[in-house]
Amino acid sequence: MASKTRRALPRDDLQGRGLNADLVLWYAARIAALTAFVAVSIALLTGTAIRTAFLGGLARNRALLAVHSFMSWLWVPLIAVHVTALLLDQTAKVAFIDLLVPFQSQIPGGRVAVGLGTITFLLLIFTGITSALRKRMSQRLWLWLHRLTYPTFALMVVHAQLAGTDFSRSAISITGWAVLGLLGALAGLRVIGARVEIVPATARK
Repeated sequence: MASKTRRALPRDDLQGRGLNADLVLWYAARIAALTAFVAVSIALLTGTAIRTAFLGGLARNRALLAVHSFMSWLWVPLIAVHVTALLLDQTAKVAFIDLLVPFQSQIPGGRVAVGLGTITFLLLIFTGITSALRKRMSQRLWLWLHRLTYPTFALMVVHAQLAGTDFSRSAISITGWAVLGLLGALAGLRVIGARVEIVPATARK
């Protein structure tokens, strides 16, 4: 949910003032956001791959399953750091209401970018809660709710492209869109070849 207000200020001007609190918060927000993006990317790629029939052998790879499980929750503290840093950063001018109500930000030129970030944030919270309550839901209901992670990731990429300083760099931007394309390809393979049911570890011999 980084804002374009930050980008309106020349980076050299900010750095020229020395290492102040806002600059530290700005870097913290950027690092946390990029790391969360990597975590969500890996979680989605591994989760989709291990349930794709054409890649069925991966479903029995315990290391890959462990990576998916770990990355599926790593984004929580990272997004918390990202959001907190932006709220505390006086230059970013992100208000608490921006976390709950999309497209009402008063940041010049940043209403759409921040609004998409708000929707992404709320969807991440929702999918996280439903994942935590998975055992209390039917498998079918949970699967349909869990699929919200795909449009959530797409919104994350668009939000980062519009608002993020780092996504203005070609290498990072291309990587983000490439991951989105790869997810689409894996989803297509799942549709063609059906999905693989993951056997619980306790049931394996």
